[in-house]
Amino acid sequence: MLKNNSAMTLTLIATLLSALLALTLATLLLGTHGDTVQHYINSVIPRTLSGAVTFVLILTPAMAIGLPRQVAALSAGFIFGASYGLILATFSAVVGCAITLFVARKLLAKLVERHYPKPLAKVNSFFSHNTFLKILIIRLLPAGSNFLTNILAGTARSPIKPYMLGSTLGFVPQMTVFSLMGAGLQVDGQQQLIFSLALLVVAIALSAYLYKKTRNSAYHYD
Repeated sequence: MLKNNSAMTLTLIATLLSALLALTLATLLLGTHGDTVQHYINSVIPRTLSGAVTFVLILTPAMAIGLPRQVAALSAGFIFGASYGLILATFSAVVGCAITLFVARKLLAKLVERHYPKPLAKVNSFFSHNTFLKILIIRLLPAGSNFLTNILAGTARSPIKPYMLGSTLGFVPQMTVFSLMGAGLQVDGQQQLIFSLALLVVAIALSAYLYKKTRNSAYHYD
């Protein structure tokens, strides 16, 4: 139990530091050229319906093969602003998640089951119980790989409905945070930047609470 708590604490600290580092680097790289970069990107992907469709068509397959959701939301927020960025990034993340999940179920499940039955049984056991809550917690944390989670869940034939529902709801807080961060990188976006950092702390605290609650429930159940 102590080891699990320590691991969780280290994960949360690393997540927060990584987010702050990424934000700092992005700000330094853009620097005084933020306005120029923003105008150039908007000329390639305009803030129109066609631009939004183009962005989703690029973003969805990219997320299906491993593009981090933080990068997706940060980019969406920077290009389309916080509100539309949140919608576009979340939609792309959910569709990309479904694509990877179904491809893994159809193409990898039998192959992995034939060659690695025991490890697969452990993964199957993890995803088959309290699927919604477990996936919700995983999605709330900025750390971790969406791609690997979807591959494992698909290979283990995780229940689709609770998995997708937990993913969809779990995506929203992080997408909100990083869309706001992306919008905050725009010219005169400092208030959104500060608000996004506050939301990040809240999201991490919520995931820690849910994790502890799940661990306690599992302990009493055993």
